[in-house]
Amino acid sequence: MSLENTLDTYSLTLVKQQNALQKALVDAIAETPEVHADSVNPFHKSNYASLNAHLALVKPIFAKHGLAIIQCPTGHNGSIGITTKVIHNQGGSMEFEASIPVTAGIKAQEAGSIYSYLRRYSIAAVAGIATDDDDANATVASAPAVKATYKAIAPKKLIATNNAPVASSSDVDFSLPVPFGKAKGTALQDLAPNDLNYWANTWEPKPWEKTGKVGIKDLTLKSSAQALWVLKNSESDGENDEPSEDAIPF
Repeated sequence: MSLENTLDTYSLTLVKQQNALQKALVDAIAETPEVHADSVNPFHKSNYASLNAHLALVKPIFAKHGLAIIQCPTGHNGSIGITTKVIHNQGGSMEFEASIPVTAGIKAQEAGSIYSYLRRYSIAAVAGIATDDDDANATVASAPAVKATYKAIAPKKLIATNNAPVASSSDVDFSLPVPFGKAKGTALQDLAPNDLNYWANTWEPKPWEKTGKVGIKDLTLKSSAQALWVLKNSESDGENDEPSEDAIPF
């Protein structure tokens, strides 16, 4: 067999694997219900859906369709995060990273809480579900004004392997203006807490009709809103010396 034929066969195999992955994801997401609160944050006296609740809900359904979710902690350029990879038993895979900036000297328990938070929201994003989390509103509403000067951090990327139709975001930018609503044109860093909560946790970027991909600008706006929202709340919670696994459930 010639090299050209070998490459064609390999490319066809990748396409078949990716198609199988996408079909399995569609079927799994269609079966996955919303996840409901099962824990209480003692610091904010509010409810949230724990990492255990997310895993208990999603893993059996994904396994039924030949899917598994692998999550690994990462850290670079003053930020920590989680890389989430979805693999299919026929070989297809996709992965994305979610990270937030942290200050020097962060405690291991604080980092663990952030990792847990990012794992929960990454799982919810993969499964296409909303996380039942009234603790988010309580945390944002009680957060004081942040005195820090925000800087762009390392790129947050959503990368789909094997040619999956997902765009990559550029650097986080807290000066990005929101495109619609009562705060239209206001920079993320100037939004009121409730407005920032909407852009970080409720609004989801939609693919463009012509390309079928989410635009890089929208991905950057989403990741920037999430990073800013988590940063504000992690700073407000920093005085708690002994946070639990989900002490920053937002």
